[in-house]
Amino acid sequence: MLGLSLVAIVLSFVLDVRSDQRVFIRGCPRFVLPESCPSRAWFGVRCPGCGLTRSFIHLARGDWRRSIADNRAGILTALATLAQIPYRGAALALKRDRPLGAIFPKIFGYILIVSLIGAWAIAIVW
Repeated sequence: MLGLSLVAIVLSFVLDVRSDQRVFIRGCPRFVLPESCPSRAWFGVRCPGCGLTRSFIHLARGDWRRSIADNRAGILTALATLAQIPYRGAALALKRDRPLGAIFPKIFGYILIVSLIGAWAIAIVW
């Protein structure tokens, strides 16, 4: 999880978003990344995670408005991703799987899931 979080953070700074909302590697706008959401690619339906990549990229550039526009739970998800670094670092240093116990991470996970689904539901309605 620590490695995945670090990769997501680094990619937020390496990637960029074109005007047509396609994601590309900075400096190479002609070479766009493939669609990463099967739900959107196959069925044309947004899922609760749609827009998180673009949201992270906009946050890395300091563009809060565009980040929220792409996924309303993007900021919370980015904070959860950033929080993995000290949390997983403490787990490795203390040689414990759950340095904060079992309940706090579970509650935080539920809050994150509800936020993603809630943001998705709001995006569908509006």
